[in-house]
Amino acid sequence: MNDRMEQEIRRTILRLQASMPEPRDRQTPVFTLLRIAASEMDWGLLLGLFAGALIFGLLSVRALSMPMLTIFCTAPMPMLLLFHRYVLASNQNMRELEATFPYSYPEMLAARSVVISCCMFGALVLLSVMLHVSASEAFLRLALCGAVPDIYLCALLLFLSASLRNSEGLSLLALVFWAALCFLVTVLPFDRLLQLCSTAAYAVLAAIGLILYSILVYNVQRRREHYDMAHIG
Repeated sequence: MNDRMEQEIRRTILRLQASMPEPRDRQTPVFTLLRIAASEMDWGLLLGLFAGALIFGLLSVRALSMPMLTIFCTAPMPMLLLFHRYVLASNQNMRELEATFPYSYPEMLAARSVVISCCMFGALVLLSVMLHVSASEAFLRLALCGAVPDIYLCALLLFLSASLRNSEGLSLLALVFWAALCFLVTVLPFDRLLQLCSTAAYAVLAAIGLILYSILVYNVQRRREHYDMAHIG
């Protein structure tokens, strides 16, 4: 009886072996991962976020007359919402579902982060152009000022998403943190500090952030994460 059961188990394993995920010896090409991540984007939602950021930025700069403070607080919002929609809101489901896919969770997390960063850059350029026209502030200075919180906050979210097993609460935490920060910089004389900071200083901070973010994306993409199939289902 035991021999018969063992033979049946072996036959079942052989029959299902082709559909079971296996560790891969090579990394998936980066462009393949980026293409898949880009295909997941809802472009209607993306346009809506761009329009919302532009409207909010225009209303804020007219109410506060502080273009540097406006772009510092407004620029990260599209990135935060996209990170919530495509990473944090379904983080656990992605881990479980992608255990059966040919691409690992760290690979797709890095690819989604890069695509979100590209969308974030597009929103930043549009917002900088609008504030440059409406507030007569230098375009490069505005863009670099908005890029600094964008880059560092995106890097922090990527790091936490890759490090924490259960990170569903990060969305709420990030939004609360950013809302509190925006309130503080509006109440305190933070706009004066932004005005005094030189364009070169913004450029250095943005460059350092990009280097750190690139290293983080590379390290996350190369991680080997092996799933325990007993926890799936």
